[in-house]
Amino acid sequence: MRVKENGTMNFARARTQEQITGRQEEIINACDRLFSQNGYEGVNFKTISELTSITRPTIYNYYKTKDEVLLDLLNRELLNLQACLIEVMDTTATMTKEQYSTCLTEILLSHDKMLKLSSILFTLENNIGIEKLANFKKKVMTVLDTIAASVDKYFPMANAENKAIFVSALYAYILGAYPLSHLSPKQSEVIQWAGIHYMVPDFKNMCYHGILLLLSDL
Repeated sequence: MRVKENGTMNFARARTQEQITGRQEEIINACDRLFSQNGYEGVNFKTISELTSITRPTIYNYYKTKDEVLLDLLNRELLNLQACLIEVMDTTATMTKEQYSTCLTEILLSHDKMLKLSSILFTLENNIGIEKLANFKKKVMTVLDTIAASVDKYFPMANAENKAIFVSALYAYILGAYPLSHLSPKQSEVIQWAGIHYMVPDFKNMCYHGILLLLSDL
């Protein structure tokens, strides 16, 4: 923990894996709070250190950039979404396409932070090493595998190729739909200055009808 001595801060080094994981969780939790309040620009190691028991220089022992912390936060949010879908699969035996579309839509709406982070994934990837990105992609695949398992469960008679296409198309559709329905203040200002009439679509409506349309081939 931090201890003040003559105006300086001392910090006990984490030595066990449990301690290291605990420090990383503390950093991620602070990042979560900052991102929720101020978005990407509001996250930096200085503000993270102010919300934790970890000094700014010590944070570099765990993360090289703020983007690495945000990627770990995104991974946590994805796993939370995956857990929700698994719970649905464990408690719901059958679904129609309409019910499945509603279910996925509600799950997505309850994981807004995951959607926000996914919408800036390209930015994050530019500041993260190959190894960390590869590990993240593997975890993303486990989430997509769970979605595929849900499709197998609720639409067992569907063509295997069409099922695979649905999972890939769903991921791409959601990543594209969210930014279109959640404009930044600057984007809104640019549209206004350009004199463009743009009606911001309702994300819930886009999700439901888009997912239902993607399910049409199953």
